[in-house]
Amino acid sequence: MEEKLIKKNLIVICLILVFGCLLFSSDKPFCPQIANYTMDVQLDTQEHLITCKEYLEWTNSSEETVDELRFHIYWNAFQNNMSDFLVEGTQRWKRIYSRFTKEDWGYCRIQSIKIAENSFFKPADLTSTLKFIQPDDQNEHDQTVCSVDLPQPVQPGQTIRLRIDFESKIPKPIHRTGVYKDYYFIAQWFPKIGVYYEGQWNCHQFHATTNFFADYGTYDVRITLPSSFVVGGCGEHLEKIDNGDGTTTHHFYQHSIHDFSWTASPHFLVFKEDYEFSSGKTTQITLLLQPYHRHLKDRYMKAVKNSLKYCSEWYGDYPYSTITCVDPAYNSNSGGMEYPTLFTAGTSFLTKKGIPSPEGVTIHEFGHEYFYGLIGTNEFENAWMDEGFTSFLDSEVYYTAYGDPLYSERYFGYPVVFEDVNIPIEASGISSHRRTSNMDIMQRFTWHFMNSRSYGANSYSKGELMLRTLKRYMGEKLFSKMIKAYSQRHWFKHPRPEDFFAVVKEFAGKDMRWFFDQCVYGSGKLDYSIGKISSQKERKPRGWFNNQYKSGQSKSANERMYKSEVIVRRLGEVRIPVEVLVVFEDGHKVKEKWNGQYRWKKFSYTGNTRIKKAIVDPEFKLVLDVNRTNNSQTLSPNPLAPYKWTSNWMIWLQHALEIFTLFSG
Repeated sequence: MEEKLIKKNLIVICLILVFGCLLFSSDKPFCPQIANYTMDVQLDTQEHLITCKEYLEWTNSSEETVDELRFHIYWNAFQNNMSDFLVEGTQRWKRIYSRFTKEDWGYCRIQSIKIAENSFFKPADLTSTLKFIQPDDQNEHDQTVCSVDLPQPVQPGQTIRLRIDFESKIPKPIHRTGVYKDYYFIAQWFPKIGVYYEGQWNCHQFHATTNFFADYGTYDVRITLPSSFVVGGCGEHLEKIDNGDGTTTHHFYQHSIHDFSWTASPHFLVFKEDYEFSSGKTTQITLLLQPYHRHLKDRYMKAVKNSLKYCSEWYGDYPYSTITCVDPAYNSNSGGMEYPTLFTAGTSFLTKKGIPSPEGVTIHEFGHEYFYGLIGTNEFENAWMDEGFTSFLDSEVYYTAYGDPLYSERYFGYPVVFEDVNIPIEASGISSHRRTSNMDIMQRFTWHFMNSRSYGANSYSKGELMLRTLKRYMGEKLFSKMIKAYSQRHWFKHPRPEDFFAVVKEFAGKDMRWFFDQCVYGSGKLDYSIGKISSQKERKPRGWFNNQYKSGQSKSANERMYKSEVIVRRLGEVRIPVEVLVVFEDGHKVKEKWNGQYRWKKFSYTGNTRIKKAIVDPEFKLVLDVNRTNNSQTLSPNPLAPYKWTSNWMIWLQHALEIFTLFSG
């Protein structure tokens, strides 16, 4: 009798999964729903423990039969200090977990995993076949990926339904997730099926520098916890049910996303606002704000609105009905991270007008709603297509909406703004790229980079600089059409680098592989310089010529001629066409073009005026150039230039001394 009841309940659950879209949302999914999750979550705030019944419906969208399933168990990265994530992690993380007590570690433990009956499969218990695997290395202590064997393969187009009961111990925050006092940020917390494509499972272990990769689907999640907590999550917050026992159940639902995260705290200030970001297009902004950041409410809201407005214009209208911005609790280590329709921002305890905080991180993490959220790139393998594109996006949005940010420094934690020093957009990312450009190529699996600095510089900075260089090479109008086409064509898909290259080729009207071979698959530096400029009086004939003597004297000053030369050098390994601007003392200019292939190129001129200066890349198209100080040269240097630098330095020193005086007094 009990067995029949269980079977009946499973059938009901399966029907809910199939018809969930009709029950809870009037709009249709934006794409095939490959991995659908229905979850019933209980949060124990005393033990910091999650118990959950997870119902997974997975469709084999490939052309191969699949005889095993693989899952990410991300939180097992926090169960011991021998996991790949913590072995590869930073010293800062080590300082955190070195002080962990027994109760501070986290984990995710699958208690049972069973097949629910449908037209393709009979009920079966797979729990005994579950095993942890290490597809990236041989670290037996890493249990962030597991697999289960199937009694029969999933054929192409077939759907399998599973019930997974699991328990997750919430860790003390190390990175991105955990509990700090009574603030919870819960991310990558459930057994999550990998992506089956290109004939195999793509289900990497959780590494220190990796983000995530998953298929799109529908998430229907109910979270029960004490009624005093304010809860935010991915998708629409459909309802809040008072259970009459001091707990409340929050119901979230969203189709066409590939992850679900949530947060809870009794201290959140909640602000909601409907915003029309383009004609007839509206979404509801929810801001969950820490009380001590109440004064930043308008700045947060404006940053989200600017992000919605410009991203919709440049990459396609934001399609979801909601976006939630979370201001993370101090010391929670959960700031600056993206999830579908929800992201964490963050700001320093002290900030001032002119400093892009919280605006900068808010725009960046919202930008991931496109390059990660809508465009499901493989963040394990092609990080630059996620972080590089988003870094480019956030700079473009910030500088358009706010103008150049001001240079600032912190002295004993107090921010000082230098109002006479602006940071141009070209400076974004160049310093880190300059320091690490020869460590790695940009296209590498994230855990294969030399170190975290190289990962960051190549995935974020170089990706941004490459796109900005490409924009200036193609021209703004053509590039804008290209990037929007790439974005919208690949919404809800998993594009590879070749997909992006193909769109660039289409709009550029020529094969740009030579550019990507160097920037994406090469580690050379781009550095063009003016090697030398000179203007010498043209040599007049002097001596005996064909039995005639010539004195070499000009009859008048107006006949004086100059032989001028400009030598342009390629100091780096990257070869790219460049322009050279030559300016003469009489005001006329000559613009030259050089293919940039050989190590140097000489341009020669004859005329009655001398060269004044020469500039390689005068329009600053080559943003990847690691050294702009050698891009120009003047025939007669200005002796006042050093005094300008000295005066600026003295101003900065004065500011610093004023701060020291303030704190010492």
